[in-house]
Amino acid sequence: MLKLNANAIFAAKSIVKPNAFLRKNGFTTNTASKIVTGKIKAIQLARLEKLCLLLNCTPHDILEWEPDTTLGDPKKFEMSKLIKDKKIVVLSEELRGLTLAQVEEVHRFVEIKKNENLK
Repeated sequence: MLKLNANAIFAAKSIVKPNAFLRKNGFTTNTASKIVTGKIKAIQLARLEKLCLLLNCTPHDILEWEPDTTLGDPKKFEMSKLIKDKKIVVLSEELRGLTLAQVEEVHRFVEIKKNENLK
C-alpha cells in the first residue's frame, strides 16, 4: 500500500507539534490530523506539492510503499525505492550526546550544505 509518511520528516526536522505546524501553514484541522496520524487515504496533488514545499522535500521523500506480501519479492518492482528504513533520525536527540565542539562542527557542516543548495 502506498502511504504518506510525513512523521519521519517532522521528526527529522524537529517539528515537535506537526499538527499545529500544518494548521499554521494553511492546512485544515481535519487534513492536518489525517496527515499526522497517517490516516490520510488520498491527497490532492496541490496539497502534496504544498506539503513538500513546506517541508522542503520531494514526493519521493514523503511517500512510502508497504508492499502486499502476496506480491512476492518487492525488489522486482520500481516502487521498491519507496520502501523506507524505519529508523527515524531525530537530530536534536543525537546532538544531546555530543560535546559543544562536536555540535559546532555539525553546525559548520549544516551551513556548508545550506550554501551548496543556494548555488
